[in-house]
Amino acid sequence: MAASEQSFPVTEAYRGMRLDRFLQAMVPRMSRNAIQEAIESRVRLESGTEPKANRRPAIGDIVYLAQRIVTEVPDIPIETLHECDGWSVINKPAGIATTPSSRRPGADIATLLNKAPAHRLDLGTSGCLLLVHNADAARHFEAAFRERRIDKQYLAVVSGSVEQDAFTINAPIGLDPDSRLPHKVRIADDGAHAETHFEVIERREHNTLVRAKPRTGRRHQIRVHLAHVGHAILGDLLYGGDERRFIRWLQGQPVEEVAGIPAGRHLLHASELVLPLPNNTDRLTVNAPLPADFHL
Repeated sequence: MAASEQSFPVTEAYRGMRLDRFLQAMVPRMSRNAIQEAIESRVRLESGTEPKANRRPAIGDIVYLAQRIVTEVPDIPIETLHECDGWSVINKPAGIATTPSSRRPGADIATLLNKAPAHRLDLGTSGCLLLVHNADAARHFEAAFRERRIDKQYLAVVSGSVEQDAFTINAPIGLDPDSRLPHKVRIADDGAHAETHFEVIERREHNTLVRAKPRTGRRHQIRVHLAHVGHAILGDLLYGGDERRFIRWLQGQPVEEVAGIPAGRHLLHASELVLPLPNNTDRLTVNAPLPADFHL
């Protein structure tokens, strides 16, 4: 047992009890949501059985609960790319979440800047992030996203040499029922329509720089589509191989870096936003400079 873990033996008194209810009995201060989060990322069973909320541990098994990782607020400058009355666009650094989470309390854009993100970028993604400062701007941009009047472009460094100069992936995306992570997705015949257009910008010795233009807005769409065609984004622990690496990283365990990229960073960058202004007649293009780690 690691020093940062608590251990709870399953005794006769808890015969047949579900894992989530067992943990609630052991740690009554934890909320149901916190227990679910813990089972997904911080719980292991001595027997080696995969932890699931509805699993019933056998008598004699031991349930280990790792302490939650509290990340210090990153001391990273956040560049403002454009600012207007009621809204702004920043260059989100990789390693800072867009919105609050239980794993990284206080270490997110919404908390640090006290402004509401109008959309989300993954923790490991950098680039253009639209923030709204008042209700009028929030309503305007919410409608613009819903009506697909906002155009987004991304840059990504992917594994291998991409043969086609330009191609479109039209593959539906749905939840991955085989994953231990409840929000992981995959290509699924019964999933939601998802379409991304890609263009090769530069072929390098072992990887390729591509531009991605999503035509729909599904969770992890670009990452899943690129992995689907065998060109996973460099550094992507979740879709670039065995998801257990991503789970180990979530648990604070050491994970081997990919091509010198820090664990938790994947080379995906929101390079451009094209926004309809609140007057609904003009459009503004905002670009985020290419990060230094893209020059591998």
